[in-house]
Amino acid sequence: MSNTPSVPPPGSGKPKPEIPKPKVKPKNLDPLPKPLSGDSSLEYMGFQFSSEKDLETFRAKFLANMMNMMMAQMKKENDQMLKAIKKLNPNTPQ
Repeated sequence: MSNTPSVPPPGSGKPKPEIPKPKVKPKNLDPLPKPLSGDSSLEYMGFQFSSEKDLETFRAKFLANMMNMMMAQMKKENDQMLKAIKKLNPNTPQ
């Protein structure tokens, strides 16, 4: 009798089951404007527009305004952090 442990030969183990990828449908993040009944105007975020051009102009201005507000907020927070760092260590170069 031998004292070696019983080791199964390589490749004899159970094969690992393949895990199927989850089936996720991509969502359309930008809702399409829906024409209203009757007067063929467009609605976006609760606003009604009479033409596609007006809608696109609004969206462009809205996004530009939002971007500018976010940039201003980030600059304000950055300035506040720099002041706080300088207050903690007055020898910090700017």
